[in-house]
Amino acid sequence: MEVDCRFCENCRLVDEEFPSANELILVKRWYECSVTKEVFLTLDELRKAYAKCSHRAPKVGYELPSRILDEVDGINLAISNILRQKVKVIEVKSETMAYIASPCHSRVDFETKVGALATLLEMNISILRKVLDKFGKSYEKDEKSLKLLNRLFSEKNMMTPELSASLSFLEQLVRLRNKLPPYHTPSMEEAREIMKSLGIASPAEAGEWQNNSEILLKKFLNALRELRIALTRLAMM
Repeated sequence: MEVDCRFCENCRLVDEEFPSANELILVKRWYECSVTKEVFLTLDELRKAYAKCSHRAPKVGYELPSRILDEVDGINLAISNILRQKVKVIEVKSETMAYIASPCHSRVDFETKVGALATLLEMNISILRKVLDKFGKSYEKDEKSLKLLNRLFSEKNMMTPELSASLSFLEQLVRLRNKLPPYHTPSMEEAREIMKSLGIASPAEAGEWQNNSEILLKKFLNALRELRIALTRLAMM
């Protein structure tokens, strides 16, 4: 994964609406360095600037995203061992990880982070179907990644309370993404109920969004860990 300025504390995403949020005419988005005041409009500019930067300040919260990447690698390895071929059931884009690792100062930041985490759960369906085929388990054509995994573990009698809770959390995360802008037609009342069930404050003061982000990342990391452990056990059967 190629790193760029989005992984630096000095990088700020500017997201402005004109003339107002109630009368949307124009949206401008760019990245700005709080040290040099340079403005970056493309990812290529961010990569080049980071490569030659002398005042990098890696984001404090990057440890959790890094550990999430480790669990993703573990999940891909476990499924590769099950199928006896190298596969990636979860593909990770650098842009997705940049959003996951970025600071969370506002509701918009939090919504972006939820969307980025949910993107990691859009697994390769054909690979998951091969896993179920290998164990002779049937499935419905319209079932997506989490339903397929639920079916797999249930029918293999591997569903522990911890694994069930982890899969339930991941399903709730996807539901939350589907209730937030800009991914679907927003339903903030339903989104607040889901956030409440996940232990996340809503509505939140400006200073609470980073704490909300860390709660979400820790729960996501723990859920992936349970998933990786279960798949590793399955690979050893």
